[in-house]
Amino acid sequence: MLFGSPASYGLPASLLALLAVLPTSTSAWSPWAAVQPEVRQTTVKPLNEVLAGEKKLQTYYALVKEYPDILLQLPSYDGVTLVAPSDDAFEKYQNWDPKNASLVTNLLQYHILQGTVSTEAIVKGVATFASSLLTNTAWTNVTGGQKTIINKQNDDTVVFVSGLGSRSTVTKHDIEFTGGLVQVVDTLMVPPARLEHTARDAYKDCQGFLGALYAAGLAEEFATTPNVTIFAPRNSAFQRIASTLESLSKDELRNVLRYHIVPGAVLASPQLVNGTNLTTAAKDLTNDGVDLELHVIRSGNNMYFNTAQLEQPDILIANGIMHIVADVLNPEQATVYPNPTADAQNPVFPVTGTKTEVGLGEDVPFTTAFPCTENCPVTSSSSAVDAGVTGASTTTSVSSRSSQGMGAAGPGVPRCTGMPQVAAAAVGAAGLLAGIVGVV
Repeated sequence: MLFGSPASYGLPASLLALLAVLPTSTSAWSPWAAVQPEVRQTTVKPLNEVLAGEKKLQTYYALVKEYPDILLQLPSYDGVTLVAPSDDAFEKYQNWDPKNASLVTNLLQYHILQGTVSTEAIVKGVATFASSLLTNTAWTNVTGGQKTIINKQNDDTVVFVSGLGSRSTVTKHDIEFTGGLVQVVDTLMVPPARLEHTARDAYKDCQGFLGALYAAGLAEEFATTPNVTIFAPRNSAFQRIASTLESLSKDELRNVLRYHIVPGAVLASPQLVNGTNLTTAAKDLTNDGVDLELHVIRSGNNMYFNTAQLEQPDILIANGIMHIVADVLNPEQATVYPNPTADAQNPVFPVTGTKTEVGLGEDVPFTTAFPCTENCPVTSSSSAVDAGVTGASTTTSVSSRSSQGMGAAGPGVPRCTGMPQVAAAAVGAAGLLAGIVGVV
């Protein structure tokens, strides 16, 4: 029996007995989490005894008991890993409502990983990706469960990286129970947000890219297409060729931007192997519209996509993953290769018109295309968004609000340095929900 009597939680005794003796497996659930070492042959307690005995997990324990339906999803043929936030972790979100069944259920699902992920098996300096039980399409457009990233630092500290770059440090690791492992963390993991919220608010060095998507009418397509890999040029890349891009027709700009998305494949950096050709959403406009490919080139510790160098890998978004690159990719220059010894790559776009200044204090092109987010006229579609009824795959989003521009980002837009601005994540439920269920 897992939690008290069957009558207490409305579950049949047979199901509770099954959940209490889930087998611990050493097989991988998926290639995203093939990190299961051999489990020690010791007397292992059922989950209820383990959680009851962990004095710093009483808030988490209470939530699991209050929402026992989450246990129905635990696979009986493979192990699981519970990423359990400590009591102090929940204290950081004092304004959230533990009675909000949808919020709690989906958060708990995101904190359950498929397979027994042991911290002992994580390799230092190599990002490990694991799939969770979160599959609700109002929260994710990733097949097989939304992802999280696990990193082990040189001092053996293990960190789970989730949406908006949120970092949850393991404070107690590899606690066994009959069915898997528990990893105690100091911060709640945040389910990855939509592209708009991620690029506009968390990784602000991608604001030029997001603005270009709005200008081309592609923001919704990029944010809702399931299972995508997106290569987002940083702001300085757009600053260097602003006049050239702004002179393109809308169809030409759309094709350039679609050269930055690989649909149907969530490709983390370890999967981007040298010599791989990635089929993008762009078309060869001079050759019967055939799909254009993007080429992966590795040289030493550097990685390039055609000639654009990888600047920051593996940013989780609601419908896949995003990588930040140094330059805008040109679909008409798909066969150009990088010079790894050069300080900077040759431009793949001709620079025409007025030169745009590059730097943190300069305007970022296309950001005037951002939709209104403050003091906006209320429309019928925006009220639905505010009510939180739209999902990750919905066609209603911030782009359906007033199109009044908010102006160029201008001076003070910081570059992305790997630690995004995630202040919203510390203000309660709003921080957890922002940009996830259509509220971008």
